[in-house]
Amino acid sequence: MRRKKPIKKFSLKMKKTLIAVMFAVVVIFIGLLFRIFNIIENDSDKYTKKVLSQQTYVSSNLLYKRGEIRDRNGTVMAISVKVYDLVISPKTLIEDENNRDFSIQTVTDCFGIDRAELEQIINSKPDSQYHVITEKKGMTSDEISAFEEAREKAKEAASKDSDSPVITGVWLEERYARKYPLGETACNIIGFVDNDQGNNGIEEYYNSELTGSYGREYGYFDAELNLQRTIKPAVDGNNIVSTIDANVQRIVEKQINKQMKDMGAENIAVMVMNPNNGEILAMASDTLYDLNNPRNLSSMFTEDEIEHMSDEEKATALNEMWKTFGISHTYEPGSTFKPFIVAAALDEAATNPNATYVCNGKTQVGEYEIGCANRTVHGTVTPKTILMQSCNLGVMQIAAGLGRKQFYRYMNLYGFGSRTGIDLNREEKGIIHPESELNTVEIATSSFGQTQNVTMVQMLSAFCSLINGGKYYAPHVVKEIINEQNAVVKSNSGEIVKQTVTEHTSSLIREYLKETVEAGTAVDAKVEGYDIGGKTGTAEKHGADQEGNYIVSFIGFAPTDNPQVAIYVLIDQPAVDDQAHSSYATKFASKIMKKILPFLGVYGEAKSAE
Repeated sequence: MRRKKPIKKFSLKMKKTLIAVMFAVVVIFIGLLFRIFNIIENDSDKYTKKVLSQQTYVSSNLLYKRGEIRDRNGTVMAISVKVYDLVISPKTLIEDENNRDFSIQTVTDCFGIDRAELEQIINSKPDSQYHVITEKKGMTSDEISAFEEAREKAKEAASKDSDSPVITGVWLEERYARKYPLGETACNIIGFVDNDQGNNGIEEYYNSELTGSYGREYGYFDAELNLQRTIKPAVDGNNIVSTIDANVQRIVEKQINKQMKDMGAENIAVMVMNPNNGEILAMASDTLYDLNNPRNLSSMFTEDEIEHMSDEEKATALNEMWKTFGISHTYEPGSTFKPFIVAAALDEAATNPNATYVCNGKTQVGEYEIGCANRTVHGTVTPKTILMQSCNLGVMQIAAGLGRKQFYRYMNLYGFGSRTGIDLNREEKGIIHPESELNTVEIATSSFGQTQNVTMVQMLSAFCSLINGGKYYAPHVVKEIINEQNAVVKSNSGEIVKQTVTEHTSSLIREYLKETVEAGTAVDAKVEGYDIGGKTGTAEKHGADQEGNYIVSFIGFAPTDNPQVAIYVLIDQPAVDDQAHSSYATKFASKIMKKILPFLGVYGEAKSAE
């Protein structure tokens, strides 16, 4: 058998070496500990600063304020105000047992929230770190003051006593909310804001001007542990000064509402303009909605009707409610169109003030027999009496003398069949006959405002050129854009786009339309103490189920010697048995003018004599 080797024992020398190594390790370890404690005691700030100096501090965005919209007199129609939303972190409230009860109780006390409901929200979202309390969105500074005070008191108490509870898992978020102090006034002109984007009206068209830019706060810790901050301030949006007169707008809307209650109609619309610069002073229809609650359909439908609507039907209804009637609705204008034909013929010498025409009540044009209203026989008429008596046959003869080429040229010159370029979206173009299709019948019917479609803004803009010396101004609803330093960025004092007729022709038209109100078909448009000029319109509607339905209207101005205000009133299907009477519109226009002219600084003779 092989003998086992004996196990060698450490020699004394080896033992001494091992002990020496172990001793050296212990000494080094003690030295390291000493150094660590020395660093902690004496140099911790130095190393902390080195670490922090390499870290960047970045804050959240700084809010900007959307620009205001004001009327021409400075009345605020749209404004952004700072509001606060109550936000909780259910996860934090559940995990922070020391402060949970105090935080929940403070919220319920300061905001009047039912504690059981709040706890139910917390317990139903145990992993959520962000939840907005819906019923406490958009609070004012007054509404949050009690909570802010309670939070500061809790912090102060905790600084003196570490066991004192503080509010955790609850905070307030700032934001700007759009408010409309006048509610539904000028709703279709102003528009509203939806998710920070303008929707309809001035809010949409001038969204880029009204929108500001977010600021940003950022910085870093320097080697001395000082926070070096850099702030790029937020830039607020520009303010818009509209051409609208809020007082006049409210009067018009109130009168429309009264007219709807007294008589009723499918639609009623009114537009008021300064004929000397194209400024829209008021524009309204019977469809109004609250700008502070733009998706509320209760102004148009009953609760039961709304409840039974599909989402698609609601969307359609909202879009209809938000439309601006004066620029989006097209129709046949009727006899308010006649002054345009007479003016064109006078300008082209196709007629003259002394020219005469014969009206025997009806005439044959091509395959059609066309007559004056109720087959009235006007006898011998001139351009003036054609307008005064609203003679269809007379204006048809004038249009025939004008001819196809010139008729079409003037339709384009007046802007019919084209957008006016008003500073609002969704403007319609209307429809006119192409030159190639302007045959005898089309020229005849178009001359008294049938078979062509227009918009209210087209009609009133072109009409203003007839009475102001022939200058066609671009219609507009914004007067100035002002920045946050109150400096004017842009202004619109009135852009002359073209000349439609001569000053001489314009003077004649003013005279003829004054006589139309004094002794013609528009006598009901008179306003005591004022010289009013204007023209009536009665247009039969065409299409399925439209028999017996009419649009009655009046387009006019004051004073006649120096027009300062132009008005256009349209009543679509008056809710009466016999609709074909322009007196509904002229009487309505008279009521409005009587109230708005003094507001616009236009006074009658009696006022001037004082």
